[in-house]
Amino acid sequence: MKTAKKEFKDKSRAYQVYSFYLSVPIIFVIVMIAAYFGYNNSGFGTIVLVFTIFAHVGASKLKLASKRKYVAPILMYVANVVSLLLMPVLFSNLSAGGNGDNYFSLIGLFVVPLELIAMIFFFISAHDLKKAYPTMKQDSKDARATYLAAKRAAKMK
Repeated sequence: MKTAKKEFKDKSRAYQVYSFYLSVPIIFVIVMIAAYFGYNNSGFGTIVLVFTIFAHVGASKLKLASKRKYVAPILMYVANVVSLLLMPVLFSNLSAGGNGDNYFSLIGLFVVPLELIAMIFFFISAHDLKKAYPTMKQDSKDARATYLAAKRAAKMK
């Protein structure tokens, strides 16, 4: 049972990371479009960051993927750190009676381009993963079937 579970995790990791590398930029685009229409998206930024962390941790365990798999998550981390470093600009502007325009213009100059470049690298890395693991979806299905069969057999005993 333990070996089947470990094999399931190992064989499905490539497909899982591939899914994360595709979902992070898609979610990010949805968040940007929602912000454009005035929807408050404070929680979705955290979801994008958590998905980025999951993608980075999972990708670090893949051996066949190129080293470009690290670029997109690192760019997302840098963008988040830069946005945190710009928080004093927001607080000083708000305390002076402003509406935070300086902060948002600096975010637009530094953070958004970094995140857009990260989105491009997420797609490039997903393409690299697909080339490195061409049968990842079928391997994941087969490993899942093996794991479920072992789980059913363990319940029967």
